[in-house]
Amino acid sequence: MNDWRPGKHSSESYPAHVELEVDVCIIGAGAGGSAAAAALTGAGLTVAVLEEGSHWRPSDFRQETSFAFKHLYQERGMRVTRGNVVMPLPGGRGVGGSTLINSAICFRTPPSVMKEWREQYGCERVTDDRFNGYFDRIWKTIGVTVNPVAVQRNNNLIFKQGAEALGLKGEFMARSAPGCVGCGICQYGCPTGGKFSVDRTFMAEALGTNLVGVYADCRVSKVETVGDRVVAVSGQTLHPDSQRPQGSIRVSAKTFVLSAGPIGSPLFLLANGLADSTHCGQHMVVHPTCGLLARFEQEIRPWSGVTQGYYVDCWEKGFLLQTYSVTPDQYFLLLQTRIGKETLEYLSNLSHIASAGSLVHDTDSGGSVRQTPLGPDLYYHFGEGDKSRLMAGTRLCAEVFLAAGALEVMPAMQIGRTIKTKADILSAIPDDLPANKLLLYASHPMGTCRMGASRETSVIDASGKVWDWANLHVADASMFPTSLGVNPQVTTMAMGLMVGEAIAHGS
Repeated sequence: MNDWRPGKHSSESYPAHVELEVDVCIIGAGAGGSAAAAALTGAGLTVAVLEEGSHWRPSDFRQETSFAFKHLYQERGMRVTRGNVVMPLPGGRGVGGSTLINSAICFRTPPSVMKEWREQYGCERVTDDRFNGYFDRIWKTIGVTVNPVAVQRNNNLIFKQGAEALGLKGEFMARSAPGCVGCGICQYGCPTGGKFSVDRTFMAEALGTNLVGVYADCRVSKVETVGDRVVAVSGQTLHPDSQRPQGSIRVSAKTFVLSAGPIGSPLFLLANGLADSTHCGQHMVVHPTCGLLARFEQEIRPWSGVTQGYYVDCWEKGFLLQTYSVTPDQYFLLLQTRIGKETLEYLSNLSHIASAGSLVHDTDSGGSVRQTPLGPDLYYHFGEGDKSRLMAGTRLCAEVFLAAGALEVMPAMQIGRTIKTKADILSAIPDDLPANKLLLYASHPMGTCRMGASRETSVIDASGKVWDWANLHVADASMFPTSLGVNPQVTTMAMGLMVGEAIAHGS
């Protein structure tokens, strides 16, 4: 029996047991899995995509933190790292993955990073010519553009003003949101459809071929193997609201692609004995960030405009400065004021607050992921070199706000010293501040199933195939041998295209 049908499928239509047979089974419908599906169906292969989360339409999204955390975020938005620092590490859940909740920022992979991957890690397929072709396709498919000034609005424009006053190299960011209206709630899912997440682009392209069935509300946990081949995967279908099992699903295929993300992919491999922990689940990097709030005399209205629209390029120094805006409850968490009158005054004047931060290309930091009886355990040690770069970026960010006319700047640190003049910056943001006094945030896990030239140094080969398995591939940000130093969604899509192309061509 083969229940496979092209199109979108979800729990309300599943029988008690779902049995599928296809050319390729993809586990995970995020940036990598969706791009791989487009490449594979474009080559004429039948595909089943299995996704733990649900299908979403723009009209389904609500402007509520509780709704978003429950339905669109891994671990209901409570996922964190532990180590010498504690960081929130959110990730998306649903057909579209993290592109449902990210800020749509698009950077091509830095050429020096691709060169390092080729020369130091043996990733010979990551060539400039090949990836430039992928980038051109991605730019067209997901509608990458720079949003007009009319929707950037004050949180981005005030930071631009300060950067230009200091002579810094800044630009509006390219984003996969050609229809953005500046409603400032990207992290809740785009309610207007102005953001082109991969469910609406690459996966829609694959669906247009009538060669892919996208099965939402499915949690896959087990594999069946014969020799060096995976022959089937199985798991449960889920109630989309309660997440309780409703039935079972089994998929047999000629080839399997694991696109469960940098946390889910290594855990799946380890749980099923498909890789060992020498490298699988190791080498996790995350792009630590530290935010700042700045109070201005004029209204900023940070909730209005592109969520993250402007950046200052300090990549050669190991960091970027990027604007951001969050919901009022999250601004409250960043305030270092006493609970009571002082905090209420800040919140009542939230319309005068701007926000931005520094993002670090982590080079001497790293972590790991493993499964425990209580769930995934994410460890991350923040290195001294990266901390120094983060502090330098945070100090520069404060300078930009002051140059733009901020009355005061508040870095996200437990000691919470307010900055009113340039002379205050070094004492408020010192290099010797302990890492655990920083209120850090990260949203770009990478590297836990890294590519390489040898099973002694990596989890997968240069085409994305898991060592010692003839038909099992990985296609997500866990493939990256190192940190990128820029937002990773475009590189993840490029990896999905590369893996899909390699499978289709048998290379």
